[in-house]
Amino acid sequence: MRLADTWTGRPDLRAAFLDGYGRRLTPVEERRLDCESAFDAVSGIAYGTAHGDPEVAERGHRTLYRLRATHRP
Repeated sequence: MRLADTWTGRPDLRAAFLDGYGRRLTPVEERRLDCESAFDAVSGIAYGTAHGDPEVAERGHRTLYRLRATHRP
């Protein structure tokens, strides 16, 4: 899931990943990636807060903001 955060704002990195993967993701796989990213983000926020790791918590917040902005009706 952290990979998806890596290519945020970098469509060239996403394209390179998919080229290496050999195909585009299906709509179901895209949704699954979003769901797993949200779970990872919440886990990161909880871990970062509990263990004094603001970078991990910030990554989680950034992921949730990105998902919200991308899927806003």
